[in-house]
Amino acid sequence: MKNIINIKETFKGLLIILSYFIVPTIIYMPFYFLENRNIIDYQIAMILTYLVTCLVYSFIYKKDLINDFKNFKENYKLILGTTIKYWLVGLIIMLISSIIINIIGITPNTNQEENIAILKQYPLFEITCACFIAPIIEELVYRCSMKRSTNNKHIFAITTGLIFGLVHVISSISSPNDLIMLIYLIPFSSVGIGFGYAYYKTNNIYGTIIIHSIHNIISLLQIIIIGGLL
Repeated sequence: MKNIINIKETFKGLLIILSYFIVPTIIYMPFYFLENRNIIDYQIAMILTYLVTCLVYSFIYKKDLINDFKNFKENYKLILGTTIKYWLVGLIIMLISSIIINIIGITPNTNQEENIAILKQYPLFEITCACFIAPIIEELVYRCSMKRSTNNKHIFAITTGLIFGLVHVISSISSPNDLIMLIYLIPFSSVGIGFGYAYYKTNNIYGTIIIHSIHNIISLLQIIIIGGLL
């Protein structure tokens, strides 16, 4: 009987995830002098930073990307259909849990407020990265990195989803009093868990990248409407 958890692959996967907190900072270093220049220059620098970051992780997982692309061309309907199914389940859980959290009266997650502020100040960067670059990086970092860490689909999906959710929620926690914000792990992790199940089921990263991109586009449109940016 095979071990459920592969310690070596789990460790490698966690290192890749941790590297995502460092790699963009290193890549951005040549652009530091642009911080006091105009907004357009700064946004282009940020886009280039994340584009290069995307290339770095694409190089790390180039074999997976090549093999998955061949498989995707032949089975894209099945792959996208399966991914959409799991995404919709995660999305429904996300919406219901968000409504319940608001009814309970917990302060709304500041992540959305930050996104509105960023979108107002850096629209070019936010739209380009959120809709097109970030889905590729995040699926490679959170899904591909843990692909061989376990042969249990539930452990894989829940672990990668919770890590994905925690990264998005942790920016709202600055003191022990903010730990209540961890309840937002439920809505933020639900879609990530859905993507985890979809990736495990299809064994193809392109399905989750495409639907992740669509999810972010919908979320961005929601932020634009809520923030009155139209």
